[in-house]
Amino acid sequence: MDSKGISPLFATILLIILSIGMGVAVMSWGEEYIEARAEFVQGVQETVTSCDLISFSIINVGGIPQLCQEATTLRGLIDNGPDVEINDFHARVVADGQIFVQESTLDDFLPRGSATPIAFSMGEIGDVNQLKLTPKILVGGQPILCTKQAKIVENIQAC
Repeated sequence: MDSKGISPLFATILLIILSIGMGVAVMSWGEEYIEARAEFVQGVQETVTSCDLISFSIINVGGIPQLCQEATTLRGLIDNGPDVEINDFHARVVADGQIFVQESTLDDFLPRGSATPIAFSMGEIGDVNQLKLTPKILVGGQPILCTKQAKIVENIQAC
């Protein structure tokens, strides 16, 4: 018999090297996967945390909200709390059975602890029955709607 094989010691070393190589490849792939998932979860957590800190309000003077309708324009005064800079507001207006949506109501961001007037045109939709203002913040450069912090105002008077 002239057949020769590899020695058991050499076979064992080859198996160990092969196992280590496969382990390194799997660990590398798994690390990238876990990092990607962790960044996603962290982004969601940051959004929730930042949205939870929003505390804006419509300014009241003498118990009267400073929000009114002037022909086809809604005007108001908004006060921002001390914790989060608000990037913009999404407005939904209900008037005489119609719904009008304004994606952007601010010309510039609303810094922490400051106030600003807002005004936007709604077109010819009649008397406003309800306004829902939803704040937007920037997370990772992307605007995020904070729907739980939305304010609803009803019975809006004429200016």
